[in-house]
Amino acid sequence: MKRIDIAVLAISILCAACQPAVDRFAVNGGITEAEGKMLYLDHVAIDRVETVDSVRLGADGSFSFSQPAPEDCFDFYQLRVENQYLNLVIDSTETVTVKASLPSMQTSYTVEGSENCAKLKEIMLRQMQFMRDLRRTYDEFTGLETGVLRERVQELADVFKSDLANGYIYPDPGTPYAYYVLFISANGQMLFNPQADRQDARIFAAVATQMDMNHPDAIRTAHLHNLALKGMARTQPKSRPASEETMEFFNSLVSETGLIDIELPDVRGKIRSLSSLKGSVVLLDFTAYKTEWSPNYNLSMRELYNKYAGKGFQIYQVSVDNDESFWVNSAMSLPWVCVHDENSLNSQYLKMYNVTSLPAVFLIDREGNITERPEDQKSLDEKVARLLAE
Repeated sequence: MKRIDIAVLAISILCAACQPAVDRFAVNGGITEAEGKMLYLDHVAIDRVETVDSVRLGADGSFSFSQPAPEDCFDFYQLRVENQYLNLVIDSTETVTVKASLPSMQTSYTVEGSENCAKLKEIMLRQMQFMRDLRRTYDEFTGLETGVLRERVQELADVFKSDLANGYIYPDPGTPYAYYVLFISANGQMLFNPQADRQDARIFAAVATQMDMNHPDAIRTAHLHNLALKGMARTQPKSRPASEETMEFFNSLVSETGLIDIELPDVRGKIRSLSSLKGSVVLLDFTAYKTEWSPNYNLSMRELYNKYAGKGFQIYQVSVDNDESFWVNSAMSLPWVCVHDENSLNSQYLKMYNVTSLPAVFLIDREGNITERPEDQKSLDEKVARLLAE
């Protein structure tokens, strides 16, 4: 009986030894003046915060945590004692050392071993100062007109946003702290709101583009892409005529067919060129299927196609989705030419056509000349009909 137990134990040890080692990161240090209190290490995911480890602090406040390292992207954590916490960002198998005193844990801690964590500390301190300025403003303007207060709060927010954008996003939008800045909120409102502010949507898109290059398969990248695309669509100007500069840009790149040609694979992998549709009136459409507006948008495209397809009308639809499988499944049943650019938001064609928001459409006449960039369904229908009648 004892031999069986020893044999089983030996096999278990052997199997354990055969398991591949898991890369890990470490967070250690000390929190003084906190004897007997619990220190928690929380994982801050996109949609939740969950405790992954904890320790009761001793007299010297020392602690040491170790967790599996992020696989496809950086990740955020926080150290928490009672109602005080400080944020950390983990990018690899690094060892981060944090030292603090509980009474001033959020403001006076030191962090070593991670430049990203040091930047995060700077941002947190700036955020705390901004919140103090807000509270002081509310106190000073008590009893005054709401409009005056609103203007003052907006001024503070604009200055803070400018500092964050110029100090942490524009210099290197691919950093973890640039991503972190996008989601800073005040009084329950996002400071950078891509759904309401055009410039904020562009900032989200800039960070999303870098995320796609650095972490193409990460959940955070897909999430940020969706927010950026929604923002660019919702903040699209009602009127966006092509400027003289844009037309000069087009003219400098025009091919023999009278347009900037596009060659991309369709749902079956066959290369389809935009120039091959010369002789038809063509709607060139840049879009993304994995957005909330895409289903209704494609329904309107289908109505337009069904109405004019028999009269010489074609749609050449370019998807810049980063999920190719999703695009294939969605586009398989569509009757027009559907192609996909694997470079997603880094597509050279988006740059060549000066596309800054999605969806974006261009009308091309039978001779292959770009004629207009319609903005709404009603004008689009009218302009297609007019080109077909020429």
